[in-house]
Amino acid sequence: MFLTISLAKITAECVLQVHNHIRMGFPSANPCDMDRTPDERRDILRSFMQRHGLKAASWAQKAGVSANSIYNFLNDSGSKKLSADTYQALARAIGVPVWKLNGDEPEAQSPTAIWVVGHVQAGDFRAAVEWDRSQWYAVDVPVNPRFQNTSKALEVRGPSMNLEYPDGSVVIWVNVLDSRPPRDRDHVIVYSYRDDDVVEATVKELRIVNDQHWLWPRSSDPDHQQPLSLEKPGDHIKRVEICGLVIGGYRPRRI
Repeated sequence: MFLTISLAKITAECVLQVHNHIRMGFPSANPCDMDRTPDERRDILRSFMQRHGLKAASWAQKAGVSANSIYNFLNDSGSKKLSADTYQALARAIGVPVWKLNGDEPEAQSPTAIWVVGHVQAGDFRAAVEWDRSQWYAVDVPVNPRFQNTSKALEVRGPSMNLEYPDGSVVIWVNVLDSRPPRDRDHVIVYSYRDDDVVEATVKELRIVNDQHWLWPRSSDPDHQQPLSLEKPGDHIKRVEICGLVIGGYRPRRI
């Protein structure tokens, strides 16, 4: 059965996920941290402006920079990049870090900051999603020093673990390689491998009953209260594997 296999086996499967680009929660969203292309930087800035309702002319005036430089860059009118000074001025004008605008590697806000780099559907399997670096945000939460350099953070979406992690919560987790094999009542990051080779992820609670291993949602929603068997995961699923242990959570308050 799955939970009796060796840690080396679990490790090998998790390495396979990285090769399949299911990098949810790993330190770098882009292999080798390659530099952004001009088109990627344009898309990042354009997307940021759309999300925050920013207009080039008024933003440039507030920042004290040329609006034409922004227009030319966004429209690819012979401009391959914005200068570092322009990025800094634009960022200062609206009180955000520069990396939010240019997509560069984010800088930690404190030694204990953990980056939230993607989201996972609680209780239900959905495609594992890691965001573009420009959308990452940091949470400053206490973590065992043993896991400070290996812990990862994901935003929880959906109602199917709402008794533990309401929609919008953040789970802090570590790879089983960096911790220990999963135990009864652990909250776990789980991957399913479908027949069509799609890899999906979820958060659930592990329960072991009479040597049977079940993944339980923790939900007040009647539609999300049925467990999934690790031994018999269902049609069109080749296998289900536990790859991470949840070591903490964070619930931002809406203000």
